[in-house]
Amino acid sequence: MALRLCWAWIFVLLLPGLSDGGKLLVVPMDGSHWLSMREVVEKLTERGHEVVVLIPEVSWQMKTTEAYTVKTYPVSYTLEELQNAFHEYVAAHLKDLPFPLNTLALYNSSVHVFHTFFRQCKNLFSSKETLQYLNQSNFDAVLTDPIFMCGATVANYFSLPFLFFMRGFPCNLHYEAPQCPSPLSYTPRLFTFNSDHMTFFQRVENALVALLELVYCNGFYADAIKFSSEVLQRDVSLLDLVNSASVWLLRFDFVFEYVRPVMPNMVFIGGINCGQKKPLSKSGTLRFTSTEMALPFECSYQRTWIFLLLMSSLIFAEGGKILVIPQDGSHWLSMRPVVGKLQQNGHEVVVVVPSTSLYMKPKEPQNYTVKVYPIPYAEDYLAVVLKSFVNVHFIEQSVLNIIITMYRSTLEISKYFFSNCKSLLHNKDMIQYLRESKFDVVFTDPILMCGPIIAEYLSIPSVYFLRGFPCGMDSEATQCPNPPSYVPRLFLNNSDSMTFTQRVKNMLVRMLEFIYCKPIFAQFEELAYDFLQKKVTATDLLSHGSVWLMRYDFVFEFPRPVMPNMFFIGGINCDQKKKLSQV
Repeated sequence: MALRLCWAWIFVLLLPGLSDGGKLLVVPMDGSHWLSMREVVEKLTERGHEVVVLIPEVSWQMKTTEAYTVKTYPVSYTLEELQNAFHEYVAAHLKDLPFPLNTLALYNSSVHVFHTFFRQCKNLFSSKETLQYLNQSNFDAVLTDPIFMCGATVANYFSLPFLFFMRGFPCNLHYEAPQCPSPLSYTPRLFTFNSDHMTFFQRVENALVALLELVYCNGFYADAIKFSSEVLQRDVSLLDLVNSASVWLLRFDFVFEYVRPVMPNMVFIGGINCGQKKPLSKSGTLRFTSTEMALPFECSYQRTWIFLLLMSSLIFAEGGKILVIPQDGSHWLSMRPVVGKLQQNGHEVVVVVPSTSLYMKPKEPQNYTVKVYPIPYAEDYLAVVLKSFVNVHFIEQSVLNIIITMYRSTLEISKYFFSNCKSLLHNKDMIQYLRESKFDVVFTDPILMCGPIIAEYLSIPSVYFLRGFPCGMDSEATQCPNPPSYVPRLFLNNSDSMTFTQRVKNMLVRMLEFIYCKPIFAQFEELAYDFLQKKVTATDLLSHGSVWLMRYDFVFEFPRPVMPNMFFIGGINCDQKKKLSQV
């Protein structure tokens, strides 16, 4: 519940016109950490929110300002002590020592600097005046850099939802606390300096360091754990302090990290560290290379991200060339505003549509190019097929009858869309046009595979815009955990808290998915084989998607880890209405 409340509160923060501002307590970290957070704090204040920043009287970078309220508390150390601890910490990182001497040197310097900053937290809770002020202020949430745990302790003490704004934890805590997989076989641990492509001996070294994490992390945070237990009047562990964070704002970009699933409340905001520079020239060449890490993804993955970064504004570069392969019906109604916005931002957008369609009308006024290909069906037939498919969903039946009825209707409508895709791929003039147009990326709703097949044929990156796949294919293609023990399958009305009988039923439906999903996508796999001249499965095609834009909000779904290239954009389905009254 705290997670959902905090997400609602963040939504209010970012849309100041809808309501009064929130009241936010900021517990920052000194040094370069604060330089990244300061701009966010100032922006929140500009948007009408009441922001109070809690800082020690002795600090490097955190000064009083008129931009927001600053509340100081006394500390028991001098600026010279703080600087000496930090200089020792930096010097340890610059020494060229072999393993394990480098690890020991970094550990000793880290323990020293951690101990120095933990004194801040003790001084904070020793200040009765400060605690009384915080208790009476009725804050809505805490924004904190949790590296030294004081912000998390404050949030737990006052029972407030809290957001983390951070680069990462030592000991892999930022993945362990939210329960993200982080396998030792290809995710290097801190201090090892390995790539994600390790030899056998490097993996052994990696495993040993992971075992040592249990020891040295307790050394880092021994003071924090002991003090937090005293303050909260209960035994707490490191995970207890951080695993209830509502949102994790991570100051890095996942494409430069090691690939692993993350929880949906972990948001990557790496660009927030970049200074505002002069706009780039309108002309020029953009080059991107990555040779230092052997990641198991093709270069198109990074190319797509660079392309998406440039899509939002013409200030930085000329527009890209986007091929849009949509899906008819309500799918297109969600995608259409995005396509129009891309064209407005200066990108050359070409939308490929069939000659017969419910909503994709080539003669309607639009600001993008539409290419039409003929299909062998009339509009009346399409309306009958879609109406039949929709009506099936409103018939109350037993679980078995629901599965059979929906399966038959899905097969029927998939035959129609298969015919559409086949007509497109066999249209030599259209394929020649697509090949010669030199598109930068394919933007597609991949539910019926035509977009992924075209992207594979043209050897260009693809961006998926979708609600989801039957049979858990979206989780399978992205290699996301999707355990049937608590994630209900399609056709079932169970919650994620199931009885034993419900879990058995869930498992049986999961086994049936292999049967009823195969005929739906088998025809597309055969079509892909004929067109691409190589054998591929539907999952293989989907796994090549560079970015997945998911048209729902994860807080209304069943919790599970997702890959970092999956973005939740549920609000994109909402119409723009009039602003709420201020009264």
